[in-house]
Amino acid sequence: MALAVIVLCGFLMVFTALTTAVQRTIRALDLLHPEASSGGEGTSSQRVILLGICLKRLNAAFLLGVAVYLIISRASSWYYGAGIVALCWLGSLLIGSSSNLRPGSARMIAVLVAELERRRKWYRYARDTVRLQAVEALLARVRSVPSLQSSRGPSG
Repeated sequence: MALAVIVLCGFLMVFTALTTAVQRTIRALDLLHPEASSGGEGTSSQRVILLGICLKRLNAAFLLGVAVYLIISRASSWYYGAGIVALCWLGSLLIGSSSNLRPGSARMIAVLVAELERRRKWYRYARDTVRLQAVEALLARVRSVPSLQSSRGPSG
């Protein structure tokens, strides 16, 4: 039981750090702000797509946190469960400071591109042209932005 809790806490810390890093990368690449040439419908679709990416990961991290809390509080007391979840959140902040989880790092851009590519396949299969055009515009914007890590220099 203790090994399962340790493994779940590790997953919770890493997944929460990854979720935060994806959100910070979206903000760092300025994907939420529309381009000057975009139409109103395309930008709202782009925002909905980005919100879906963030919420999917955030909901999964929340459910994992609830599972950790329930397992620990079932084995001992509720405040132990709440304390362990809070410590996992603090641990995710430490994990999030690693260089491959920084906004604009090659790994984070690859995670974002992979998610956008997956959504592009879904929208193409569903024949949703509005969202397909929006996700293709987002992919073009992500791929056109140079890595933020390389522009900051070797300090990272």
